[in-house]
Amino acid sequence: DTPAPDTPAPDTPAPDTPAPDTPAPYTPAPDTPAPDTQAPDTPAPDTPAPDTPAPDTPAPDTPAPDTPAPDTPAPDTPAPDTQAPDTPAPDTPAPDTPAPDTPAPDTPAPD
Repeated sequence: DTPAPDTPAPDTPAPDTPAPDTPAPYTPAPDTPAPDTQAPDTPAPDTPAPDTPAPDTPAPDTPAPDTPAPDTPAPDTPAPDTQAPDTPAPDTPAPDTPAPDTPAPDTPAPD
């Protein structure tokens, strides 16, 4: 009983057969309009504001403060010195007037 020799099968690659390029069919989406979700235009009611007159509040009677005028004394201004200056008289010597040369009368001696 002789075993058959272990002969490996030849390594034969399978042929490279590309898959066919079949595009998928074009199915357009259905044209479904979006629902109108806008709120209805409800105008606000025209409610006039009540006519509330302002209260008649008289202004308070505030008397002006009694502020005495300040006591401002008049300035002590001395009267100007209007006395004439003491001017001494000039020292003018009297003219040297010689006495007249009057001869004595010739009176004869008593006899």
